[in-house]
Amino acid sequence: MNTSPQQEQEGNKTASGRSLLTLLTQFIPLSLSDVAMTLGDPLQTAALSRLAFPQETLAAIGVVKAVAVFLESPIIMILHASTALGSYAASRRALWQFTVIAGLCLSSIFLILTWKPLYNWLLLDVFGVSPFIATRGRIPFLLMFLWPFVIAWRRFFQGLLIRAGKSAPVGWASVARFTWVIVALTVGVSLRYDGALLAGVTMMGAILIEAVLVTWFCSRLNITSILDPHIHYKTGKLPKTFRGVTSYYLPLASTMLLVWGARATLLSLVARSFDGSLALAVWPAAWGLILSIANGTRMVQQVVISSYEETSNQTLISFVVLVGLGFTSIPFFLGFTDIGFSFMRQFFGDNPTLVEAARPVVQILSGLPFLLALQNSFQGLLIHWAKNWFINLSTMVAAGFTLIVSGSLIFTGHSGATSAAYGMIAGIVVEILVLLFALQHKLSS
Repeated sequence: MNTSPQQEQEGNKTASGRSLLTLLTQFIPLSLSDVAMTLGDPLQTAALSRLAFPQETLAAIGVVKAVAVFLESPIIMILHASTALGSYAASRRALWQFTVIAGLCLSSIFLILTWKPLYNWLLLDVFGVSPFIATRGRIPFLLMFLWPFVIAWRRFFQGLLIRAGKSAPVGWASVARFTWVIVALTVGVSLRYDGALLAGVTMMGAILIEAVLVTWFCSRLNITSILDPHIHYKTGKLPKTFRGVTSYYLPLASTMLLVWGARATLLSLVARSFDGSLALAVWPAAWGLILSIANGTRMVQQVVISSYEETSNQTLISFVVLVGLGFTSIPFFLGFTDIGFSFMRQFFGDNPTLVEAARPVVQILSGLPFLLALQNSFQGLLIHWAKNWFINLSTMVAAGFTLIVSGSLIFTGHSGATSAAYGMIAGIVVEILVLLFALQHKLSS
């Protein structure tokens, strides 16, 4: 019986390939990179909780960040594309052209939205926030218009480093970013800066520092000399032109648009709950705290993409389960133990209203890291097989479930923050089931 190249590739996978320790060695600096990135949000929450107008400022920054990330969302998976395509020069050049053009276009849209009439329409009418919250968000919104371009630039060079097996520089760049966040917030709180201005400067400074450093590491390591001799078994199938890269990337871009569009819509639903002002402060803060932990599992996807061909299935499964359960233990500790609750009180500036509203949200979301580990591993396999539209389908279904569950709870009188938490968990569970169905379909075909 004739076998396909995919079947031959599967047949060549043996237990003598990469070990669990090897995968963890590759994963840890990448995970630290993501954790350092997302720890900025809870640290920022802790800082803003100690400055003037904490509830209004947290609500404003939550909305501004939602808009920024939504406009960033089409280029979030540049990292994944760069990891997958970076080992072939023509594909890499085409992807860089795509990265620059897409980043500049998205930042131009962001700049247009800074026009005051459009800004007021967006925050007052679309998100439904109060005029004072909209005023608090105005300065950070102006400071962040280059956000999408800088994110696209950074993720392209991060992907090249990962593809070349140079995970440590990615981690070091994130350490520098994290150091900037700590220093900026410490100085800002000590000098009693305006919280909204401090948040904008901290966030933009962090991503600029990281983008410059990963670019410098690529230049210093002469990364193309490492990548170009590498022959990938799927080289003939890789897109080599701007048009080809655009077609390849479109399902990934639309996937992230769905994810962050749904999250932005979710925030507008939260603002319309019976406890809207409080929920707008609590939900982004609690979600940011749990996401800073859960995002430690995201680089599972990059490890799966880059290591799948040389790693046994049993080792990959052990790796994903170990990472998922390890990170899940942290929110369980925070949400269900007295010591963890005391940490939460410190995190929210010992504000009893915020703490009491946030604890059930943390408890509901405590299983999120394990679910994200599964989701990212399944997505990584589908990206490896260039079945990106299955990812798009699963994301569409998940976004729908999230909004339906959250909206139903909110409009039947439940708290906005807990409703959002239930919706997020429902969405990711459904997404995992759809991804699993797609994998089974792929393996049986």
